[in-house]
Amino acid sequence: MASSTVFFCKECGYESAKWLGKCPGCNSWNSFVEEKINKKASKTSTR
Repeated sequence: MASSTVFFCKECGYESAKWLGKCPGCNSWNSFVEEKINKKASKTSTR
């Protein structure tokens, strides 16, 4: 499983691939927190 990092605004929940100083969703400064996301390979097909 590969993991990637995403950043969420703790004020409004805006999601970004990189850290931003000011949230474009709610204009809050320094409100982004880092989260590690595990990605699953999507090779499974259930029919």
